[in-house]
Amino acid sequence: MDETKQDDLRGTVPICAIGASAGGVRALSRLFRQLPEDLGLAYVVILHLSPEQPSALAEILSSCTGMPVRQVNDGLTLEADCVYVISPDRELVIEGDSVMAREFTEPRARRAPVDMFFRSVAARRGEGLAVILSGSGADGSNGVRAMHENGGVVLVQDPQETEFAAMPQNAIATGVASYIAPIDRLAERIAEMSRSKEIVRSLDEEGALNDLRRIVGFLRERTGHDFSSYRRATVMRRVLRRMQVHRSASLSDYAGYVEATPEEAHELFDDLLISVTQFFRDEKAFERLASHVAAPLFEMAGTEGIRVWCVGCATGEEAYSLAIVLLEEAARRKVTMPIQIFASDLDKGALGTAREGRYPRSIVADVSEERLARFFADEGTHYRIRKEVRETVLFTSHSVLKDPPFTRLDLISCRNLMIYLERHIQEQLLDLFHYGLRPGGKLFLGSAESAETAGELFAPLDRQARLFQARPRPHRKMPPLPHGSSHLPAPRSGTRAAGRADRQEGSFEVHARALERMAPPSVLVDEAHHILHLSPGAGRYIKHSGGVFSARLPSVVRTELRSDLEAALDRAFGAKLPSMTYPTPVSFDDGIRRISLQVSRVPRKDRASPSALVLFLDGGPVADEAPGDAEAGERSPGEVRRLMAELKAAQKALAASRAEHEFAMEDLRAANEELQSINEEYRSTSEELETSKEELQSTNEELQTVNSELKRKLEDISTAHNDLRNLTWATEIGTLFLDLRLRIRMFTPPLAELFNITEIDVGRKITDFTHRLTTDGIEEEAQRVLHDLTPAESEVQSRDGRWFMMRSRPYRTVENRIEGVVLTFVDVTARRRTERDLIESRLRYETLFDSIDEGFCIMDVETRARDGRPDYRILEVNAAFERQTGLLDIVGRSVRERLPQLEEHWFERYARIATTGKAERFEAPAEALGRYYEVYAFRLETGDGRTARVAALFRDVGERKKAEEQQDLLTRELSHRVKNTLAVVQALARQPGAEDLTVAQYREGFIGRIRALARAHDQLLETNWQSADLHTLIEDTLSAYGRDDGQQLEIEGPALLLTPKQGLGIALILHELATNASKYGALSTPEGQLSVRWHEDRTDGDAPRIRLDWRESGGPPVRAEVVKGFGTKLIERSCAYELDGEAELRFEPAGLEVAIAFPME
Repeated sequence: MDETKQDDLRGTVPICAIGASAGGVRALSRLFRQLPEDLGLAYVVILHLSPEQPSALAEILSSCTGMPVRQVNDGLTLEADCVYVISPDRELVIEGDSVMAREFTEPRARRAPVDMFFRSVAARRGEGLAVILSGSGADGSNGVRAMHENGGVVLVQDPQETEFAAMPQNAIATGVASYIAPIDRLAERIAEMSRSKEIVRSLDEEGALNDLRRIVGFLRERTGHDFSSYRRATVMRRVLRRMQVHRSASLSDYAGYVEATPEEAHELFDDLLISVTQFFRDEKAFERLASHVAAPLFEMAGTEGIRVWCVGCATGEEAYSLAIVLLEEAARRKVTMPIQIFASDLDKGALGTAREGRYPRSIVADVSEERLARFFADEGTHYRIRKEVRETVLFTSHSVLKDPPFTRLDLISCRNLMIYLERHIQEQLLDLFHYGLRPGGKLFLGSAESAETAGELFAPLDRQARLFQARPRPHRKMPPLPHGSSHLPAPRSGTRAAGRADRQEGSFEVHARALERMAPPSVLVDEAHHILHLSPGAGRYIKHSGGVFSARLPSVVRTELRSDLEAALDRAFGAKLPSMTYPTPVSFDDGIRRISLQVSRVPRKDRASPSALVLFLDGGPVADEAPGDAEAGERSPGEVRRLMAELKAAQKALAASRAEHEFAMEDLRAANEELQSINEEYRSTSEELETSKEELQSTNEELQTVNSELKRKLEDISTAHNDLRNLTWATEIGTLFLDLRLRIRMFTPPLAELFNITEIDVGRKITDFTHRLTTDGIEEEAQRVLHDLTPAESEVQSRDGRWFMMRSRPYRTVENRIEGVVLTFVDVTARRRTERDLIESRLRYETLFDSIDEGFCIMDVETRARDGRPDYRILEVNAAFERQTGLLDIVGRSVRERLPQLEEHWFERYARIATTGKAERFEAPAEALGRYYEVYAFRLETGDGRTARVAALFRDVGERKKAEEQQDLLTRELSHRVKNTLAVVQALARQPGAEDLTVAQYREGFIGRIRALARAHDQLLETNWQSADLHTLIEDTLSAYGRDDGQQLEIEGPALLLTPKQGLGIALILHELATNASKYGALSTPEGQLSVRWHEDRTDGDAPRIRLDWRESGGPPVRAEVVKGFGTKLIERSCAYELDGEAELRFEPAGLEVAIAFPME
């Protein structure tokens, strides 16, 4: 980038270009979360996106940063602190202050959007930041080279941190990465680089020249290479880039850092070498090189073959590109010729890469598929140059500025090197290249370079491609090297020789100055009369007329001398004779002077173009003669006047003649120009004819190629025909090809078994022949297929009992035209027999399957479903499955989705069976279905390698389990109750009786209590020891007391159920009360009345309780003081321990009143 362009970009927004691919979204999210939002950069994100799907990258990055994020669909103006993301199926480029989206110029397999954008930034902006993040492939590796070449800084994510390391690794392999760090460190570096860039922009470059010279001098001491001849802008841009890398505050600080750190000197040296290139850089220029240069090189090559020098080859891409072009031309000409390419550079690391010849896959963007296949070996992640190309190139470390050049060369390629050098160094290099080239040799320069400044050395061959041809010049000594040679010894010198040389040099200078001061003014011109050199005093005689500038001496010399000079020059070049003109009065500012011209051909020892020397001889001023001088005095005044008149007339005639001569010369020049124009037209026509000849040759070659292709295709067709014939014979499938009129085109041998046709029947209608099929609809089937253009398929039977699958399809050509119908007959007799057997077998299986009462199912077990838990899917069930489970529409569905509340042990057990293959028989509950199952499950082997299919045979045993549980409960309850009853009997037996009670009375009371317990047991047995009805219990207990008419008892209360324990307790209490009433209370007399009432008491906040009231009346009067006996104690204890309640006995005069309360269970 030149200084003017660099100045134009000072006000633009700096760009941070970020490239990524696979795994890049996460890396970008992390990066933008850590980047400050005020760095003043415009971030452009290039990501490999699917061209068919919309991108959500802008939304994702918007959630990671506060900066605006915009997707580039057409074009957007770059703004600071803003993020721009690529859109699907587009590539981005920089145009001015905008980022533009455009359609891809390459096919999908060769697209490299990261390389494209990085190169665009390098070409349009020069400096900037290039960031490579996670990704696969090599996209970006060529782009970072271009960024580095133009002063950009390259940052790469550490491959160990990335999800996909290929893109970072390929970028690192280029050797231009300034930073390799994790994401968090990259964010810090970007921020530091942005701030240091502002410091760099504020530097006064003009005031820093001393520091720059200091740095260049130190580099010369450290590396032995002098960069003082490099353009100051180039050196300054590289130094400023290194300043940003090391965050130096000033150029002086960086100069001190270079002096203190030897490693930095070598890093700066590597940066200044600019080892950046690519294959076929500027593809159109290489196309013109192949068409305009390669062919003549082969035609003019001698015994040495073709010799090429690639100057500044960097990593070798350009040298190999030249080799490929020459090898292609050699292959086109079918010749074998020695080709030697000398590739030189100063960067030893780049030369190592070039010698290895191993390049990333991103070169597919620069190299065609044909060249990749022919000249490269695909090694997976890289391409390697093949041996035939590698052997043509010799890589060497060489300085074109101080080492002698290669000689006897046919082509020199020096592209994009001279643009970094000062103009006088460029001129010396061109002289050096001319020395190294053979006569007529070619020079190949970069797009921004030219050799037209050395017009005497090189003639333009193709200005657009920067191709030049060396003009023929005689042999001369090698020109001096720009920086001298490090390989040539210094000449010896002594004091005497030095003094003699000084004296000789002094005499020469004195002589040259004397000649310049005393000799007449002179001009050296070439054969075209163009000025080659002027002496210091010759400018007095030059007076250019108005109009277009001309370098021809006769056109710019003073008017009075033009005609004489033209004639003298023609005499010198044409007749090779010197001339001396008569003195001619010429008007100068100080008067009129007589000027003569001496024109001589300059003798030359070589065969260079001839030249002539023109001397201007000053005869002094023109003086007016007095009429009375001596000679005039001897003549009469009339003669003098006559002579004077004749002289004036002669002078006028001479002036007119000179004017006519000049007009004639102008006409001749015009005619000469017309002739030259005609000659150019003839030459152009000749070139057109030559081009037409080449086009005809190319057409002829194309026709030969087409002929070869046709021969090859004919061979392919013949091979395909043979393959088809063998295929039709080997398939044993009857195939019949019919045309649109149902005429036989071809048939296979097995068809003869069904139709009575032979080979000689081809061309006849199929309906003319009989067949051995039971159907007669073949013609209708073929006509229907031709009409509907849809395939048809049916099964037909032959008369011998065989079955065939008849398929009818339209006969389509390659151009998708319908030209008939194809009938195929496949023998499916065995298949039908097998299908019949399978159907019968399946019917038997389904009959057995559906006739059993047990449920049966086959399930596909997933040992680890999406959530990590096992699951199974029902594949097939029998008819009893629905009866056993109550589930409908379960086939094909996931059980975990259908029954999410099903116990986990079902899934784990089936997964274990599927994994281990061991069958299990078990019983388990299914609470989700309210059932209990007996199951036998085993694994099924499917034969296709799957082992996750399980079959289960099961039946609902819930009722049986309930009965077993009830039986077990009754057994335990009976044992418990018997134990309790025996305990009660034991307690009753242990109670002491009254003192006056006889044994008979005690026995009678004891038996009565036992009977009360027996009646309660009977009632509990009727309900399987589940409950006892209070009303029934009271009625059964009191039925043995009172009168027969039942008017003595009053029993009233709701239907309430008691627990077995409560029933036994109430029975004992009622027995004691009834026995006491029959002996001493209301039931002892006919007039007595007994009332038993109960109800449910539900007080707010308390558990429900049963309240029972016992009231006696009409019996013997009750004494006020009654001693509590055994019965009373039995009632109170039974109420407390059996009922968990309380009893209150009141001995009222009218009769006993008892209030019993206990909780309701």
